[in-house]
Formats: sequence, structure tokens, C-alpha cells
Amino acid sequence: MYSHNVLTEEVIDLKRVNLLVSDLEQSLRIYEDTLGMQVFNISNSPLDSYSYPVFNLPKEAQIRFATLNIGNDKRAFALTEIKNVVLPTNKGIRMSTVVISVSGLNDKYNQIGLMGLSRTEIDKGVTPEGKSFIEFSFVDYDGHLIVLYEIRD
Repeated sequence: MYSHNVLTEEVIDLKRVNLLVSDLEQSLRIYEDTLGMQVFNISNSPLDSYSYPVFNLPKEAQIRFATLNIGNDKRAFALTEIKNVVLPTNKGIRMSTVVISVSGLNDKYNQIGLMGLSRTEIDKGVTPEGKSFIEFSFVDYDGHLIVLYEIRD
């Protein structure tokens, strides 16, 4: 049962979404070139990086970490490249998705199609606030489900 104590307001803020990828440059073609995110920093991770226990990575994995800005949100998205280890496939039922608001959705739909990535048709809907939107989903090179939507007032 949900309970909310108005006397102790907790602040919760989403810092970033982080996706494991097998090829950082290939992934940047989607997230930077197509979607318009801006690279903030790219760095090699040390052998004692927190990423090893967090992602349950073996010590032979080589890690490169890229943070990206989304609009005014600094480092709100990250790509962690893993080399020397085969990443699991993400086939079958999708366990999670990243939902991203964009402009120029039709153009992005075409660009994603030109990359040969699996995508759904563009769908239309109405938000709970009564605003119309269009959206589609695609699966990136490493099997991550991404949903793009655009509010159409």
C-alpha cells in the first residue's frame, strides 16, 4: 500500500541513464549524430572502476565511459563501452526502455531506418494532460529498446 508522509519530503532526481555498448563510436552515431545529444566527456575507466562490481564485469573487460548532455541536462545519459567481453544478447522480451523526447521525430525515424535498426511504425496518441504526440521505438545496435516521442501541439 502506498503511503506518503508530507512532513518528510524526500528529493528524488534522476542523475543519468547508462547503457552498456560494444562499440562506442557506432552508438554515438545514434545518440549524438541522430538524436542530438552532446558528448560531455569520454574516458578510459581504471581497473578498479566502480563499474566492474556494479555491472558484474570480469577483470579482463576494458571499459570506456562516455557521458552526454541532453539539452540543458549535463551528463544525463551515458554509454559504457565494454571490450574483451561478449555482451549478452537482448533478444526476446524487452526488460526496460529509455523514453526520450525529441523534435523532428519523422526525420529521426528515417535516419534510424537508414541505419538498418529494427523499429516500429510511428504511432499517435494523447498524453494524460490532453496533448497529442507521435512516437516510435527502435532497438539500438546492442539490443536496448529506445522510445522516441514528440509532443504535437
